[in-house]
Amino acid sequence: MNAPFRYIQRQTIVHRLHPFTKMIYVLLTLLLILVPLYDIRHLPVLLIWLSLSAMLWVAARIELGRFAALLKILAGTFLFLMLAQGFTYRHGKTVLIKFGDLHFGGSNMGELTLEGVQLGFMLSVRILTAASSLPLLVMTTSNAELMAAMSQLRLPKVVTFMFVSALSFTSLIFEMWNNIVDAQKLRAFDIDRMDPITRLRKAYVPIITPLILLLFRKANDFQIALETKGFGSPGRPTEIETLRMRSVDFLAIAIFLAVFVLCNILRFHL
Repeated sequence: MNAPFRYIQRQTIVHRLHPFTKMIYVLLTLLLILVPLYDIRHLPVLLIWLSLSAMLWVAARIELGRFAALLKILAGTFLFLMLAQGFTYRHGKTVLIKFGDLHFGGSNMGELTLEGVQLGFMLSVRILTAASSLPLLVMTTSNAELMAAMSQLRLPKVVTFMFVSALSFTSLIFEMWNNIVDAQKLRAFDIDRMDPITRLRKAYVPIITPLILLLFRKANDFQIALETKGFGSPGRPTEIETLRMRSVDFLAIAIFLAVFVLCNILRFHL
């Protein structure tokens, strides 16, 4: 399992963008998906923004394997949403599969309807749209740049540190998971070869238990490192590098806003 939340040091146009520019892109993504887009007719709106995200991923020269790892994580959620909405959607009229009559809460949970599956599919695309933006910010922006940008926003040091630390710990969890899985394979405990029932019954306890213990140990080491570096002491910390907006940043923001406006125009006219 590759860690999608990890900074990749490269010299691309996306990497050189100011963190503010990429934060605006993430903010516009969240604003777009927060608007109710449930009808299948609104799919082009999300596909346009996903196309913008895909172009940014390509411009940043991020390996497809990282995006595939992200899809692998979300695939189970997408399948659950489509099945759950397909069986529970109250206004579904086109029956795809009928198992019987199981009326509950105004819907027949024994029928899989096309309208419900479409609703679940739209929810999945909205989640994918959101999930494609944050990894792009993290993988093209170093922790030092993120902290410097948030410091320029006059955010409290604790808030900045908590945000950056949460992103770092996400990558750390992926790395620990991979190391534990590899260690268990050396002990003839291969989770990948187990069937789904066996995997749910006994596969995750030998992996999650050492993962939790290692996270506690890392957190303790983290606390000691913070205390030795004087975290929380009064005074304004010095910045490693000074970030400035350039013309390419304003051009990128203009493109993001133009695509955002286009998506909203299409949303009202479709």
